[in-house]
Amino acid sequence: MSKKFLAFTLAEVLITLGIIGVVAAMTIPTLNNHLRGKKLQSQFMKTYSELNQASRNFYADTDMPLRDYQDSVYTGESESTDSLKEFMKYFKGATYASNLGARAFDQKNHIKNLNLNNQEISQYPCDMSIVITDMVGRSFVMDDSATHQNFDFGPKICVDINGKDRPNKWGVDRFVFVFTEDNAVVPYTGNAWNLLTGHGTTSKEKLAELCSTSNTNVAHTCAYFALKNISPSGNGDYWYDFLKGK
Repeated sequence: MSKKFLAFTLAEVLITLGIIGVVAAMTIPTLNNHLRGKKLQSQFMKTYSELNQASRNFYADTDMPLRDYQDSVYTGESESTDSLKEFMKYFKGATYASNLGARAFDQKNHIKNLNLNNQEISQYPCDMSIVITDMVGRSFVMDDSATHQNFDFGPKICVDINGKDRPNKWGVDRFVFVFTEDNAVVPYTGNAWNLLTGHGTTSKEKLAELCSTSNTNVAHTCAYFALKNISPSGNGDYWYDFLKGK
């Protein structure tokens, strides 16, 4: 009796591999975006939790909110750096990173303006302290004192939740938070990226407008949407739908 052997032809194998390649090309980027979003979300939530824990511990040890402590050491020059140094004692492995402050923290994605001599200058939401990093590589920088400006909240603190890892972009891995009178740290929801004005009173529509991840604007209200995991556009979630491709 003759034996009959069954096998795929070369053409069939190549067609099958081609189909697998097309499916992989379609699904792998989506999978990578989901994994990237999940990782960033986890880093954001961990940072948010630790900021609040550190703020409560700071109050327990000093008997004053950080906003009041910053005002108590106000000199008009170094109070933001002094306050950040004290606050960062509650983060493991906190070390001095740079005395260039925001210039070292943010080499891209900043606001560009022209001064009186028509020379381009760069400005940032938090630009009054040195940069301090912690054991996991996150970068922290602080802004002006709030109490002497008669604000009930502040100062702002900006955090790069994954340190030197890319994209180093506002609203993606860099976020702006603010201290409150009751020892909490919350997303900054003001209408000015460089001041404390409007925090807590800005409409959701305006917050969405100010959460821009373009290269010419500081997306200073994005932490509000990131914490809730909702897209500023109202379509989908934050960590995947909104950040897709950014």
